Amino acid sequence: MNNTETILSMTKHAGYVWPSYGIAALVLVGLVVLSLRALKRTRAELERIEAQMPRDKDEA
Repeated sequence: MNNTETILSMTKHAGYVWPSYGIAALVLVGLVVLSLRALKRTRAELERIEAQMPRDKDEA
């Protein structure tokens, strides 16, 4: 085996390491999705609140 194959196979630990990487990747993707949804909701709420505020006549 060359060095790359050794690193990728991780000998007897591969059964623990690769699933751990997969779980970590899923968690990170999930956090990104949840963060983007929260951002969208927050922006919509801010736009709704700003639309309800009275306009100042000096603003133009």
